[in-house]
Amino acid sequence: MKDLRRAVWLLGGAALVAALAGMPAGTGAAEEEDSEELKAAKGKVTFRVYCSNCHGAEGEGEGKLAPLLTVEPADLTRLITDKDKGEFPAERVRQAIDGRAEVAGHGYREMPVWGDVFKPANPDMSDPERHEVARRKIAELVAYLRTIQEPAKE
Repeated sequence: MKDLRRAVWLLGGAALVAALAGMPAGTGAAEEEDSEELKAAKGKVTFRVYCSNCHGAEGEGEGKLAPLLTVEPADLTRLITDKDKGEFPAERVRQAIDGRAEVAGHGYREMPVWGDVFKPANPDMSDPERHEVARRKIAELVAYLRTIQEPAKE
């Protein structure tokens, strides 16, 4: 019985996290943008689903698929800040995720490894909901990646 209760609590918690990760931005009583802390928490869930197989659960580039790849996954805990003298390059990170910047391991811009999940809608905004979901997920990933940074090497 104790194990059943624990399983129910774990499933309930997982359902809540999944629901939060899938909520459109601005859905809440106050209709405000999520705090950076909440964005980062949602981004961690998104990272685990879409990025951890290559970049590893902690973002260090040691995911389960890493040995099978021809391009070594980046250590996202250090590489980002080392290249930018200690400053977190949020815009460069956004561009790497949404396909505007070509990243060898992510595949061609037209068909990145994660499909269209992080690809904003066409510039004509024919699908504003898709555009908003992609924008929100990218903002959440950027917020999460900011939280896992190690200090830049001297």
